[in-house]
Formats: sequence, structure tokens, C-alpha cells
Amino acid sequence: MPKVAKPFARLLRVSTTRIDGGSLFGSTAKERWETFVSPDRQNRVAIGNYSMLLNHPAGWILVNAGPGDKAPLSLDVAPMRSRSSLLRELRELDLIPKDIRTVIYTHLHDEHSGGGTHITSSGRVLPTFPNARYVIQKAGFAEATQPNERSAQHYRADDFEPLQESGQLDIVDGQTEIAEGVWVSSAPGPTAGHQIVTAEYNETTYAFLGTLIPTSMHLCSDVVAAGDWSPEATASTKLSVKRKAIAAGWRVAPVGSDDWVNACDLEGLAAFSVGKAPVKKAAPVVEIPTPRRVRERIAVAV
Repeated sequence: MPKVAKPFARLLRVSTTRIDGGSLFGSTAKERWETFVSPDRQNRVAIGNYSMLLNHPAGWILVNAGPGDKAPLSLDVAPMRSRSSLLRELRELDLIPKDIRTVIYTHLHDEHSGGGTHITSSGRVLPTFPNARYVIQKAGFAEATQPNERSAQHYRADDFEPLQESGQLDIVDGQTEIAEGVWVSSAPGPTAGHQIVTAEYNETTYAFLGTLIPTSMHLCSDVVAAGDWSPEATASTKLSVKRKAIAAGWRVAPVGSDDWVNACDLEGLAAFSVGKAPVKKAAPVVEIPTPRRVRERIAVAV
């Protein structure tokens, strides 16, 4: 029997985090978001932590590495997130860490980059993917190495210092083609150095949005996480991304679903949120640079 071809783009749910509802939904009233998702007794709601795996001709590409298996620096963190299933997911695809050629981080928050390094039996911290280059935005790296008091809790040095020591860290600035048809573009808001990843395959473009839209309710322009670096930047960035996604017919994730979502269905997903907030003056839109081939498709679509 011939082998079944592996899909070009896989969305992997590698862990689940329980986060305070007020932090996740920001200024959105609890009576509104509670109709969308029910919190536990500690006012926490569960959201997925996702990675994207690309079966690229130049080698396997992983976007975000989940929290990994290093012990949390704070005992308060452990009860809030499940164990990472990333390596198990790779094994089920007959892949081992040495098979990954590129790792892209949307940002360096530990929950999404912790799995990029691991602790050996001798206590050393080494890159999990020894043959990979690790790609991060210049602004994202600056945030992680010099965090302010508000964001320091989200970063830990052993997520990225071993990558510097091994020479595997690749710092880019703005829109960059990482491999043929695979682009990173600055998408500030969740962090100043946050980036999204678009990957073209045949006539389809897959867009991995990082933590820009953690649930479908966040598709609403006024629903923004309180912990974001700049809620105003998040609002305008996601508006720009949604416009481009719809115009070009992208498939996007994560947006609160365990599978890819066609951009034309995003407005329908947003309708899952109950009630409407008062209309506010829209923030200026942050324009996300569009790769050349995608720009051509948008021009045709329009």
C-alpha cells in the first residue's frame, strides 16, 4: 500500500492553559464573556496552546514549541497549564527532534518557547532541536533580554540563551522570507516583537497568528487580553490581519479552534460571542506587510 502524503500544514494543540478570565478578556464585562465560556471556581478559563508544523521541501518547520518540560520557575505556574504533548505529537508522525530544520517563535513568552530547550540528566540546558535554526524578531528578542517589570514574569533566560551559545538563534527584523513561500511579518500587540507566519502551498496560504486571537470571541475588535503589551496595537493589528486574510482567502489559526479556519468564516465565528459592546472609535490600523505573492493574489481578488 502506498504511503499517504503528510499534510503540508498541521495545527498541533500541544498544551492547555487555565488563565484568569479577567486577564484573557480584558475590559470586556464578565457578564458578556461568561455567556461565551464558563470559568472555574477560581475564575479561570481554559485555552489551547498551539504549534504549527510545516512539511516543507527544505525541511520540517515548527512554529512555536509550547511550554516544554523544564520545571516552572514559579510554583504558581504548574497548576495553570498541562504537560506539553509536542514531542509525543512528533513521534506519532514518525519524527524526532533532529528532523526539525527550522523553529519560528511568534514571541518568546515561556509558554510558547519553553519547549525549544530541555534539561539533560546532567542538568545542562540544551536546544531541543539540534539541527534547527530558531527564528525570532529583533524586537521580540530585545523584549525577552530586557523585559520591563510588567512582562518579566513571561520570560526565562534558559529558553533562549542556550540557542545563542549554540549559534542557532536567527534574529530577523520585519518581514522576512524564512524558506520558499514561508514568511514572518511583524504583528505587534500581544508583545512589541510579536510576529505572524504565513506559508504558501499550491493555491492555499496558511496563516499562524500566534496569540493575536486566542479565542473566537477575540475576533471582536473590542475584546483584547489585559496582559497584552498594547491592547490598542492588538486591536488594530488583528483588524489588518483579518482584512488581508479575507481578501486573499487565507486559512488561519489559532482562533479558538483546534483546526484551520477559512478566513471567510471568521465573521461567523465572531458571532459566537453574545452581546455587543458600545461602538468605539476605531484605532488606527497597523498595516501588516504582505509577501509579494500574496499581494498579487489580493490584487486579483479585489
